[in-house]
Amino acid sequence: MFMCMLLWTTAALVAALPASRPALGGRAARSPQPCLLAERPSWLGFMGRKEQNWPGHDEIVSRFMKADVVFLKPEDDLMSAARILDASGITGAPVLDDGKVVGILSQTDLLYKVAGRASLKLGGEGAASVRYAENTVRLRKIEAETVASAMSRSPACIEETATMQEAAARMLKARHNRLCVVNPVGRLVGIITSSDIVRLALAEEASV
Repeated sequence: MFMCMLLWTTAALVAALPASRPALGGRAARSPQPCLLAERPSWLGFMGRKEQNWPGHDEIVSRFMKADVVFLKPEDDLMSAARILDASGITGAPVLDDGKVVGILSQTDLLYKVAGRASLKLGGEGAASVRYAENTVRLRKIEAETVASAMSRSPACIEETATMQEAAARMLKARHNRLCVVNPVGRLVGIITSSDIVRLALAEEASV
């Protein structure tokens, strides 16, 4: 009688155990979890709808760019270049070599000459590899005596046949307020700024 009750109790305990069996090493295998779908991003729906852009977005850049552009040369003295920017009332100018844009010199670049070593990122400010790369560029600007050494060497450009919508998108992606406008062979033909784009939109709206 005792043996019968013991066998019955053991069978009941086995039946109550979870269906998963211990894996190798003594760990119980985990039951598969249901896949949780993330909420559908709102911008996916937007991409399928008709845009309602501000007026002027489909206009061509070459019609509204500034063609009379103040420019600098790589070999120009940095202090002289700074005086040209100040006298012209502008915050930056393209740097040309044989008519092609090789850089941009802005007031931000000139600030490194004032900030000096205080502009360098010290230990603990971001990843070491990123900090090293950024400090290398900053040191070049700090010690610069010519435009070539101080300028930003990745100028944001756009073709003269692009639309104002494309120019606005390029500015946002490059984080610039101005673009160098170039012809098909890469020569500078003008400058378009964020102010030009917004001014056009407001003028078009007023004329409606």
